Amino acid sequence: MVFTRITSPVGSLVRLTFKGDGYRREGLTPVDVVSRIVGVPIAVMAIAVFSAAGSAIADPPPTQVITTVAVGPNGQAINGYQEAPSQGNVTAVSDCTSPSPSAVAANVYYCSPSAAGAGTCWPSTPGSLLCVDNPWDKSLHRVTYGGPLPPVQPTASPDPFALLLADGTRCLFRNGGAWGWRDDGYEGAYGCGNLAVLWLPSQGPGTCIDRSGPVWTVKVGQLGAPATSPPQTRAVTTAWFAGAA
Repeated sequence: MVFTRITSPVGSLVRLTFKGDGYRREGLTPVDVVSRIVGVPIAVMAIAVFSAAGSAIADPPPTQVITTVAVGPNGQAINGYQEAPSQGNVTAVSDCTSPSPSAVAANVYYCSPSAAGAGTCWPSTPGSLLCVDNPWDKSLHRVTYGGPLPPVQPTASPDPFALLLADGTRCLFRNGGAWGWRDDGYEGAYGCGNLAVLWLPSQGPGTCIDRSGPVWTVKVGQLGAPATSPPQTRAVTTAWFAGAA
């Protein structure tokens, strides 16, 4: 059995090795000692750096899908949502016979004109509906409607009314209006401030979000012709649909 001890008398560096029949004295250069002392920390640092790099490129978590129920069966705001003044000047709607494109339950309505911001609305008091503004402020605004509300069923391929992208960008589903266009065929499906979630109308409804994996993705870019750069793929952290109580 071999035991090794490093010691440093004044002016020298030696290694004492015990091999059963006594100690043997061997000279050591300073480099030998330094390499033994420093070697382990360097290895530990290398492992730490590798681990950090591995974490940095880890896959994002699966997209969180939230079904929003903002209005109760009696027409009142629920689940933290509150009625707020309308952000636009149009508060009366003329047609509420279509389902919201974001509905995953019956009797969630889309009302026109688009200037009323009534893309996702629930029946409230007689002659009115409460329509969601966005899920971050949890605000609703009221619109008035003079006709009867027919039963409506959700579409086959609903799109969320709001998205949160992995980089923190917030996007709201397009509700009519005149948007810019691109010469590569893409159009805007969601407004995200200076960017838009893009889609190709030729691919049909419900195709602006790639839902083929646990992490949904979208293509984003600026609107305007000519297209200044190709669309960029972004992961979707959270998607909000509309349900019913």
